[in-house]
Amino acid sequence: MFYQSVLLAVAVLAQLSAAGTSFLAINSQRYQEALNDDKIESWAQLSDLGNANEPLVCFRFAQFDLLAQIARSSAETRFLPTFFEDSVTDVWNDDSLSATSEITKSAIVEVGQLSELVIPSLYSKIDDNDAVVLFEFTEPSYDLERLDEYLETVYLFLEEALPNIDNLVIQVPSVGETYTKSSAKTSEVEVSDPEKNPGKDLPAGDGRKVNALWTEGLISCLIVAALLLSILVTAISWITSLEISYGALERPANPLKKNN
Repeated sequence: MFYQSVLLAVAVLAQLSAAGTSFLAINSQRYQEALNDDKIESWAQLSDLGNANEPLVCFRFAQFDLLAQIARSSAETRFLPTFFEDSVTDVWNDDSLSATSEITKSAIVEVGQLSELVIPSLYSKIDDNDAVVLFEFTEPSYDLERLDEYLETVYLFLEEALPNIDNLVIQVPSVGETYTKSSAKTSEVEVSDPEKNPGKDLPAGDGRKVNALWTEGLISCLIVAALLLSILVTAISWITSLEISYGALERPANPLKKNN
């Protein structure tokens, strides 16, 4: 998968630094303007922008090597691919994963072992006046499929509990070990060439089907052309015979005119 390769490259960069990496999915205009103007360059500065109307939500993994797990896993996931492939707007490779306890109206939810009953435990911890909501995942290992389901469930809950969830951050720690490109699942993206033969890369069976379709289409075109040509010849012959017949009818009338 393409995003696995991208995350793998980021994981190698993150290994070289002591700080973590923040993946930002920012959609509020106020946040975007601050990012574009280079007014904020770290999690600490970003969290200062949070307020009750435009809260900032963060999923932080203090010990779990999320990037490496995604790169080498074949688990069926939905939330994480959508976030990393479609939602991420900025990446901070050398970000300080500071706490938010000093921020007014912030909620910190510590997540150890993943619970089957996610929603009931959140009602007493999340308030619609929270400016920043931080989920601290403290375990060194998580099952990726269960984690993906947990994150999606929490996200859907926050959509209802908060005024909006337009600004989301996922933070990961430094990578624990080195991973080479060959150890990850990678996918090649082909760029189509208009001059390239479209049937060149087709399997043998598909190529024969395409050739058969082209042959049938050509025969059909020839049959239609022959039919139209025969209609045209018949029409010309009919018009010609009609003119001859009309001329034959006019000749007997001429002697009558002379007798007069």
